Amino acid sequence: MKTKLLLVVALVATSVNAQTTHMISWFMGVPSAEATMTIDSGDTVKWIWGDASPHTVTSQSGGAESFDSGTITGNGEEYSHTFTNEGSTDYACSFHPTMQGTITVQSVAAIIDDKLIDFSYYPNPVTDVLTITSGSVINKVTVYDMTGRVIMTNTADTSTVKLYMDSFNAGTYIVTVNSAGALKNITIVKK
Repeated sequence: MKTKLLLVVALVATSVNAQTTHMISWFMGVPSAEATMTIDSGDTVKWIWGDASPHTVTSQSGGAESFDSGTITGNGEEYSHTFTNEGSTDYACSFHPTMQGTITVQSVAAIIDDKLIDFSYYPNPVTDVLTITSGSVINKVTVYDMTGRVIMTNTADTSTVKLYMDSFNAGTYIVTVNSAGALKNITIVKK
């Protein structure tokens, strides 16, 4: 009985502290809708450069948080920020003001997830956002097309990762997830 009680307490503590890494492709012409999201307090947003142009990720004045990536150039480069203040923050690229979005941070509700120890992903097929959850920390996620070409690769240090696939072409992709020293390949269909 004590063992079961300790397991329940551990699961509750893990679910309260679970964080999510949200990944946004950051490139000239990115639709504002793909760069706008609502996240939980403590979540991290990672912007991944999708072209070779210089860009910034710069918060606008009056927002709940302040951040500035500085100038970053290069396809595949990235910038991350962990959000802790509730409220909304508008942001944009200093060089390309049409590259803009809003991050809204909401408080976290403590919910016991009885599937924390299981690896899961949804939805499949996906139209916009693929959510990957593991009972352990996810260390790396790589997306390949069916020719074996790497479409996206990113590191994470949370148990939940959201891949924003709105801009991906329709088709089948292989997603490789590294978690707790294990490697798992999943096949995803993008509508």
